[in-house]
Amino acid sequence: MADILIDTSIIIDYLRQKDKSKTINFKLESGQSKLFISIITHAESYSGKSIWEKKEAKENLKELLSGFQILSLDEKTSEKAGEIRVSYSTSITDAIIAATAITHKLTLATLNIKDFENIEGLKLFKN
Repeated sequence: MADILIDTSIIIDYLRQKDKSKTINFKLESGQSKLFISIITHAESYSGKSIWEKKEAKENLKELLSGFQILSLDEKTSEKAGEIRVSYSTSITDAIIAATAITHKLTLATLNIKDFENIEGLKLFKN
């Protein structure tokens, strides 16, 4: 299997679902792929109000994120994100996530396929 960049939507879905075995994240963790997240996904994951109001929610998130390699934003990825932002009129956060997948040659797993499907050079995970 390919190495996978996990989008924030996958993280949120996993945290919200009672039956974790039905989530894409659970299926990917059970496979042979190496899993990564962008520093943007890391930041977005901590931006939920409940993470700061409920100790258990923050602990659950921290445990989940410990299973991923976090990819920082570098100049090459930043430049590619700018190109994607302008070319596809995406949000800057989605552009950075897409650029991270492209520059690191990763397949992107997301629940928001429509936000990414037209970006040239981006491989999307098909569940």
